[in-house]
Amino acid sequence: MRRRTRKAKEVFFTELRIAGSVPLFVQPLITQKMVNGLRWSCEKRGLRIYDYSILPDRIVMIANTAWGSLPDLLESYKAFTSKAVMLIFRNGASNLETSWMLSVFQEYGPSDKPEGVHIWERELFLQSLYKQDEIDKQSLKIQNRAVSLGIVEKPEHFLHCSANPRNPLDGWIVEATDPWS
Repeated sequence: MRRRTRKAKEVFFTELRIAGSVPLFVQPLITQKMVNGLRWSCEKRGLRIYDYSILPDRIVMIANTAWGSLPDLLESYKAFTSKAVMLIFRNGASNLETSWMLSVFQEYGPSDKPEGVHIWERELFLQSLYKQDEIDKQSLKIQNRAVSLGIVEKPEHFLHCSANPRNPLDGWIVEATDPWS
């Protein structure tokens, strides 16, 4: 019987969720920090993004890495962005509209740290995509997520989505979604 081996570079659908489903990404300054963190991860850590959407309470994407482990990279991204968001809140960008978010984040935060703040849900959702039709199906779901939430009428109208030609990660999106070609 012949053994099947996995491809060296799998492609994953991943969803990074904000703790308590807080709509954190309606704040432009915070959304820009997330985009900058993704750019940095692409440039310095080898993150390869095929499709993505930054929704009010989560980031969804199809991704893998040029080197290293995707779960390790994403955990590092979550740690960096948690600290960046808390700095934004502590340095005065917090207001009545966002102050309630801090209490939610403290509730979800690690109990062993004095500040007890963690903006992301602890678990990391990763789903391996093996076939091109699976990748295409997830890609359509990602691009249409903002439409299904009623944020925009067409996927290309949502700025923080790979379907928009002027999206902020435009230069970092890997064009071919077929990982085996």
